[in-house]
Amino acid sequence: MFTKLGIFSLAAGFVMGIFSTVSGFMESKNFWVDLTLSKIIGNDTSETVITLIGSDFIQKNLDFLIYDLPFFCFLFGLGVVFLIISLFVKDH
Repeated sequence: MFTKLGIFSLAAGFVMGIFSTVSGFMESKNFWVDLTLSKIIGNDTSETVITLIGSDFIQKNLDFLIYDLPFFCFLFGLGVVFLIISLFVKDH
């Protein structure tokens, strides 16, 4: 199951990365160009998640992950994490 999720996440990240790159080259302002996790879950929810954590180091990393990192990079990273988990977890 983790293998399927990892492959699907990598494929979705690849497709979204292609759309984002093509839109950036065409200089069109659509939602693919600057899509981040905060635009998907909303700014209020993003602020709530970040302020829920007490550590400054974790807050800065979450701030980067939610507001600055493009969504297709997030999907690539998530896919890699799922594929690594699938190496150690065996489906029965």
